[in-house]
Amino acid sequence: PETVQTLLAAFDSTEAAGNVVSDIIAAGIIPAAVEMMDRLTIQAAEAAVHPNFPAAEAILIVELDGPASEVSELFQLVQERCRDRGARVIEVAQTDDQRARIWKGRKAAFAAMGRVSPSYYVQDGVIPRTKLPEVLARIRALELRSGLRIGNVFHAGDGNLHPLVCYDESVPGQAELAETVASEILTYCIEAGGSITGEHGVGADKATQMPKMFTADDLDTMQWLRCAFDPANLCNPGKVFPTPRLCGEVPGPYRRHPVELAGLAERL
Repeated sequence: PETVQTLLAAFDSTEAAGNVVSDIIAAGIIPAAVEMMDRLTIQAAEAAVHPNFPAAEAILIVELDGPASEVSELFQLVQERCRDRGARVIEVAQTDDQRARIWKGRKAAFAAMGRVSPSYYVQDGVIPRTKLPEVLARIRALELRSGLRIGNVFHAGDGNLHPLVCYDESVPGQAELAETVASEILTYCIEAGGSITGEHGVGADKATQMPKMFTADDLDTMQWLRCAFDPANLCNPGKVFPTPRLCGEVPGPYRRHPVELAGLAERL
């Protein structure tokens, strides 16, 4: 692109930051990137790579690219939307090094969570951008109710959520609770008009979540279609579609591997 403009805006709540995302898209502005981080993930990134992020409940990183004249005008509108929603700090990257520092903090966020929690469960769902404030508020309430910390760092521009449910496997029951909390977040996504998959598909982990989105008839139809192309069930068997539990399987979303049940291995 002819030019790239990047800013970081800090807010006193994730809801305020979420409202800015909706405002930007409603104004007809399509950024190259809109990323959100909450307080916990900001702290983790600071501890890991020291990007000098402001202390805040949430930050937005917004990047525009394209023709210089167009980007300049739209970039001013983005800053106005941030100020309208109470941004405490708006940092505009003036150099390539400053821009790289901002993105370094964002890109390090997932790995950096290892500094604040021994384990974490990463979820992946998607919601309409207009529902970001509502769903983030529900996730915050779930965090308080469950007693498990939940970090949020995600692609806000397309409503793709990546909540990180923190837990400690050395505490009995916390791993199971983390998966239950992560499952509840997917329910919030569906109720908001979204989906249980944002960008990483269903696979084996979310197979138990499929009935939340689809009826039994829907799932049967999909299975028949799959069988038409793969009658011998050779292509990735056991993935995507929920299957009946086997003897000894743990019910619910948290299911230990058979070698764990046999006492031959344990999760690290």
